[in-house]
Amino acid sequence: MAIRYSFLSLIALIAFTATYSSLSVASLAQSKGFSGEISVSNTQVGEKSNLVASIDPKISASQEAYDEFWMPLGMLNYTFGSQSNKQWFIGTSRNDIAVGTFVLEGGYRQQQNDGSIWSVSYLPTVLGEPIWNNPYVSAEQLQAAEATGDAYRFQMENIAGSLFTLDLAYGTRVVDDELSATNLNLHSDYDRNSHLYYAKGSYTLAVNNHWLLFPSVIYVVDDAKGQAVRNQGSGAELTALFTYQRHSVATTMSYMNHEYRGENVIFDQNHRIDEKYSAFLAYEYLSLWNVDALSLISLSGYNATDSSIAFYESADWITSVGMNFAF
Repeated sequence: MAIRYSFLSLIALIAFTATYSSLSVASLAQSKGFSGEISVSNTQVGEKSNLVASIDPKISASQEAYDEFWMPLGMLNYTFGSQSNKQWFIGTSRNDIAVGTFVLEGGYRQQQNDGSIWSVSYLPTVLGEPIWNNPYVSAEQLQAAEATGDAYRFQMENIAGSLFTLDLAYGTRVVDDELSATNLNLHSDYDRNSHLYYAKGSYTLAVNNHWLLFPSVIYVVDDAKGQAVRNQGSGAELTALFTYQRHSVATTMSYMNHEYRGENVIFDQNHRIDEKYSAFLAYEYLSLWNVDALSLISLSGYNATDSSIAFYESADWITSVGMNFAF
């Protein structure tokens, strides 16, 4: 079984890929026509959570579920227009795995005369997230289900030629056979089916020829059907990019505070608060073996949730190493 991170990370993915792409893309493409990249990475992941399904139902949040697999990723672009300023794109980026989510994205972007770039895209769920259909039962009664959904994104980079970027997204989460708290006659309060809203504003700060910084502020709304799991979150993120000769290193650290609006009857608490911490590190070595199109890539990430209700605390990590071929 491949372990996957929470479905909300599909929305978080939009933030990371938007930031990472703006690190290295000054224009849409060097020439018209097709371009893209293909990568393959050996990936290891681990997770501790009471909500995410594992092979063994008896695995609890105090025990780590682990998996290892090969992850193929790729992106195909088609650039056109009199100034090569229009582009269709589809695929999965090697940046996706940095947030532990495998998603397919397709869309359109266009660069304006002032240097700004706007894009719209659609992200369907290719592989659903394995979760328990009712996590509020004993280990022997746990049954696996799947969370799927879709996301729609609008992004405006370098707004009006400035150094500001805005990302907006809307998504849905649909839990197959959702039975949360049915055994306690509280299903309507814990229904995880949801509408998700995401907004992020970021700024590009050039320190010198080798360093770029990208501070960001983030706001998320998880409008779940169940009032006990409905929440809104706000936080900040800082991405730093260092480039030197063939080496590129990008590191991202973020903090989110999620406040839950409704009463959590099961745990007898009126105001649940989750604090989420994330750290990611991406490395790329260009022109591997002196082949311009080939590069070595490595990604590592760690997420932790510290909740006012211990049952909801979780942690997960990912590390991968592979090769990328650009064309």
